[in-house]
Amino acid sequence: MTIHKGDIYGFIGKNGAGKTTLIRMITGLAAPSDGNILLFGKPDLLEGRRKIGTVIESPAFYPGMTARENLIAQCRLQGEDTAQADEILALVGLDDTGKKKAKNFSLGMRQRLAIAIALTGSPELLILDEPTNGLDPEGIKEIRELILKLNKEREITVLISSHILGELSKFATRYGIIHQGKLIEEFTEDELWERCHGSDPHKSMDLEDYFLKRIGGM
Repeated sequence: MTIHKGDIYGFIGKNGAGKTTLIRMITGLAAPSDGNILLFGKPDLLEGRRKIGTVIESPAFYPGMTARENLIAQCRLQGEDTAQADEILALVGLDDTGKKKAKNFSLGMRQRLAIAIALTGSPELLILDEPTNGLDPEGIKEIRELILKLNKEREITVLISSHILGELSKFATRYGIIHQGKLIEEFTEDELWERCHGSDPHKSMDLEDYFLKRIGGM
């Protein structure tokens, strides 16, 4: 798997395919059984991981604190300037939550708070593990728009996992399909369109059908 600077790289796989395991290896929470990992083109993983912000599985924050208090606490833990808290809250759309505790946030607000916390270290790469899981359509749209905003305005490269190709196709620029722990295919957004639609509209294929066909043939 190769992720280029500026990509929104969506990697897709069924539950248990190895998406979270791959993220854990990139972030140092698990060791690869084979192969090598290069971060920002270098084998110095410790240095590279300082440039990564991650949101995996259950977002971590202090439920009894406000969004602002959570960000200030995270800045202090990382030795970062606490003055950035308000700017980040505005960026993710949580600047109007006031004294509301994080435990009272909706699921979508919690996901945006988790992303805000991941941004406190000014990462060059943001890794999101199925960030839209369990969200309603409005929450999914908010996360999608936030990812696009971070990519365009902050020039943050994004690696995002999902098991729904149709959702990834709305914002990803490159893709990888993972199956049984192996990367079986990579393609660009233009290549995905060509494979599913081609020049004959009568032969177009649903995105999820394409995904299932690819892993079904393995």
